[in-house]
Order: sequence, then C-alpha cells, then structure tokens
Amino acid sequence: MEQTARSTGTARADVVAADIPSAAAGTATLRLGRGPDDRPATSASARDGAGVPRADAVIREHAEFDALAVAWDDLWERTPSATPFQTHAWTSAWARAYVQPGKLVVVTVRDGGLLVAGAALHRVRRGPVRLLAPLGGEISDHTDVLVDPGVPDAGPRLIQALLTVPGWRVLDLPEVLPGAAAEQWVQNWPGAVRRDAASLNLQLPALSVAGALARVPSRTAGTLRRKLRTIDRLGIERTEVAPGEVPRAVSDLITLHEAQWSGRRGNPEHSTDRFRRHLTGALAPMIERGQAVVVEYRVDGELMAGEVDLVGHRQLAYYLAGISPALRKRIDTAVLLVSGALDLTTRLGRSEYSLLRGQEDYKYRWRPEEVTATRMLLARPGLLGSAGYFGAAAIRRAAFSTARRTLRGPAGDLARRAMHGVRILRART
Repeated sequence: MEQTARSTGTARADVVAADIPSAAAGTATLRLGRGPDDRPATSASARDGAGVPRADAVIREHAEFDALAVAWDDLWERTPSATPFQTHAWTSAWARAYVQPGKLVVVTVRDGGLLVAGAALHRVRRGPVRLLAPLGGEISDHTDVLVDPGVPDAGPRLIQALLTVPGWRVLDLPEVLPGAAAEQWVQNWPGAVRRDAASLNLQLPALSVAGALARVPSRTAGTLRRKLRTIDRLGIERTEVAPGEVPRAVSDLITLHEAQWSGRRGNPEHSTDRFRRHLTGALAPMIERGQAVVVEYRVDGELMAGEVDLVGHRQLAYYLAGISPALRKRIDTAVLLVSGALDLTTRLGRSEYSLLRGQEDYKYRWRPEEVTATRMLLARPGLLGSAGYFGAAAIRRAAFSTARRTLRGPAGDLARRAMHGVRILRART
C-alpha cells in the first residue's frame, strides 16, 4: 500500500531513554532521525546494524510520537496481522484527544536505525492498580503490538524495554484477535498471563454482492434482492471523501449519527468533542495512506448518510455510520452499507469484510463468520504479581455474565438503562 508522509513540522524525535539500558551499553539518548526522503533506512546495512547501534526507547511526549509517523507505519506494513487500530494516525490522534501529558508510554525497539517493534500504550489507574493500556481505548475494536517477523529478537527486546518502565503492575490488552502478533509475543512474557474471551467479531469473505447472496438461505436472499432493487430505484449517489474534506465530513457524519440514534441508547462517547477531535485527526492521514475510506451517500444532492471504513492488510472494516432518519424510512440502510462495502472490499483487493464487534440482527442476515477476540492480562514479574487485578477482573467478568443470563424483562431493561447511564457519565468526564 503506497503511503504519503504527513508533515510533522519542526517536531523533533529526540527521545531520552532515561532509565532504559541500551542494547549496546550504558544509558542511551536516542535520536529517531530520518533520511532526506523522510523514510527510515531499510537497506541491508541498516538491517544488519552496520555502524548504527541497536537501541530501545520510551516515547513520553505527544510531539515525539507524532514525529514517528513514517517509521511507525513502515513497521505496521511489515507486521502482517496488524489492524487499522494500530496505525500511527489512529493511535496518535487518539492519544492527542484522550491522553493527558505525562501518561504516554510508547515503547520502541530499533535495529540499525530501523524500527522493528513497538507498543503504543498509556498509563491508567483502575482502583488501586496501575496499568498500561493500548492507545485507542474502548473506541478501538482490536488490540495488538507491532513486531517485525523478520527480526527474531524484536519481540523479546520489546518485553525487556517494557519492563524497564516503572510504576505499573499489569499490561491490559483487551481485544486480541486470533493470529495477532501479541499471541506469539506473550509466549515470552516472564510474568503471569491471564486470558479471557473478549468480544465477538463478525466478518464476511470478500465476495461480490451476488456471491454473498448465494451464501444465505433462498428466502433471505430474495428479501435482500428486493431491498437492493428499492435502493437502486432511489438513485443514490455514492462519493468518497478526500483528505481535505475530512473536518466537514466528520462534522456532518456525527450530526447524522446523533439524529439516527435520537431517543435510543446509542454510544454517548460518539457525541463528545474528544471523539470528534480523534476522528478528524485520524482520518485525513489514514485516507492519504490508504488506511481508511469515508463514504457519503446523497439523494438529489442532499447528504443522507456517511460511513467510515478502515482498511487493514486483509480486511475492510466497517467502523461508524451516520444515517438520516428520512433515508431509513425509505430503504434498508444496512443493506445499502453492506452491499457498498462488499464492492469496496473486492476493489481494494482485501480478503475479508469485517463488521467488527457486536451481534446486531442485520449482520447475521449475511451469515457472517464469528471470530472471538481474547483479553490478555500480563502481570509484571515479581512477588506482587497483578496486585489482585486478575482476581478482580475475573469477578467482574463473572458478574456481568450472570447478569446477562438471568436478567430478563423489566429487570433486564432496568439494568441496561443503568449501564447506559454509566456510559453517559463516563462520556462527560
């Protein structure tokens, strides 16, 4: 995938590895320099480390992480399992919108000047326990680290560098997909590891719309074909947003999204200023680098829907949409979005179309495949272990599972209302 470097102005990438031993010797001050074309060195001599020491560092400032854009995405390209939620634009924009100064912890490993491993994290506190959690937070569907598979010691060195960071007890990776780099990486973890089932993801193979309809029962296929004919008669114009249009497009999409969910229990985080800043900051460079597509749908020139799709190595992933209630009255908008995304998936040469997390009924009409992510909790080695966090997480998980199984009718609705109220309060803080 051809990438375009985002300008980083005069921001420097001078990183002081204050308490991180260099792989060469002593304590290093590492300058993450770049060549004249603003790309990291990738020559054989660079990979072999000729004349350039191997070095590990921790980035703690936003400007320093911003300046790492090209090297980070170059590593992202070399990590086959990486998803769009590990791209530089997504993680750095989220950090700018959500992470306070001093909380950033981006651990990097370089070999001969080439970035070969990275973990984009930040500090959080849950109860009495201090944790490291991935940049991207709850609005990101997938979690991983970046590790160059062509450098055998990149993963172990990333662990060593991470363990030099003081003041945390648990690394929480909440949504690790099967085959992610983190699955192999944690096999070398020197402390305790806990694995629990996380979210269910739904995905379809990359097929034409006709091919997708051939996979579903004939009655369902007939219903979907009728809905598609209704969409065709409406004469909807579909356009893809250019990077320079992103601020306007994000504003319009969120306005439509709020109208779509008015009076219903949508995600309150999507209406916050910080989410808007994140999405605006992330999508422009992601579109430039081929990592995202923003689609708009118009009827007679009027904007009626907008959609954000994220582009990974294997997948096109549906992330967010905003749909006018007037359009929803006229057509099945879920069929509109899925059929358009299937066409885009094949055009981009991806092998899967992911509907990401959630078990909504409209997704199951297309007979998707189910993929369950794993939550991985990694305790810092030592006598304290996870400081009780593993046990607390297990109790919380069991309580939610019991509530989902047993609460029905009015009690279940009351519980859902209470949880939605909690989400609203969290969105306001």
